[in-house]
Amino acid sequence: MSVLQDITPINLLAEKQKFLAEPTSNPQFIYKNPIDEKKLTQYGVPQKKYLDLATAILEKTYFGRNEQDLYMTKGKKLSQEEVDRKIRSFLEMHRLEDRFNLVWSSSFVSRTTISSDTIKLRLPAEFRQEDLLGMLYHEIGTHAIRRINYEQQPWFKKKKKFGFSSYLKTEEGIASLHSLIPHSYKSAFVSAIRYIAADTANKGSFAETWAALEPYVEDLDRRWTIVFRQKRGITDTSQPGGYTKDLVYFEGLVEVWRWLSSQNFALADLYYGKLALEDVPKAVSMNPEFDPLLPSFYTHDFTNYRKQMLEIGEYNLLNQL
Repeated sequence: MSVLQDITPINLLAEKQKFLAEPTSNPQFIYKNPIDEKKLTQYGVPQKKYLDLATAILEKTYFGRNEQDLYMTKGKKLSQEEVDRKIRSFLEMHRLEDRFNLVWSSSFVSRTTISSDTIKLRLPAEFRQEDLLGMLYHEIGTHAIRRINYEQQPWFKKKKKFGFSSYLKTEEGIASLHSLIPHSYKSAFVSAIRYIAADTANKGSFAETWAALEPYVEDLDRRWTIVFRQKRGITDTSQPGGYTKDLVYFEGLVEVWRWLSSQNFALADLYYGKLALEDVPKAVSMNPEFDPLLPSFYTHDFTNYRKQMLEIGEYNLLNQL
């Protein structure tokens, strides 16, 4: 059983209902199997330099705005048919229409997940225009294409043998950056909120984390999801601690942007496969003639790609680090 399955409580819905009725309480979660607490912090713990940056981004983003204002900047809501059609068109643009099956279901927990051959989408469809493009750039333009390139490498499924590092922070960092490109509003506020939540949860209770997010997340279901993601794995959520995986999105975004900036935003070497920044030279040296598949939003107009990335860096203060 996976870590995510292990840390999903069997009484999740009941505890959610109890908490929303009394938000000063702390859920008491029950798990099917004992939790290995070391796995909860395998991705590290929040660091002050990133916490300070996340706080600065949120202060800038929310000055004179609220959550509803931010979500309204993403364009009109799309129907399931519109979403389905645009996903298929994006796959065809990259000649991947035969590679992936689209599956819709109301039973899916996440809005979108992608595997080696399936894209799962939760019903009802919950996408706005810029939101959908951001998802396509994130899931297909980053995760799927890096996976396809990885399958053609001499180190495919041999990472341990060749001494490759964990790639998750780089993977989610570049995907998080790419998801911002289609947005007219370039704030990385979603990743920043998750970082604040991870830090608060690591030091305090479920209720304290809930209260800390109130200025940023008014929607109760959305706030519950963010806080639960941090406190899952803990039985008595009045105690500090939790699952810190969400910090990789923000830390990865910062680290990847700085690396790309040093490379004048040339993307090809980073797309050799699912690999960490520190392993890029090794990957290139092992397959120097490889010509990676790259996303259309990069290949069709590199000048615009670079412009968009510079705007992301400027808005989120990444160029001041």
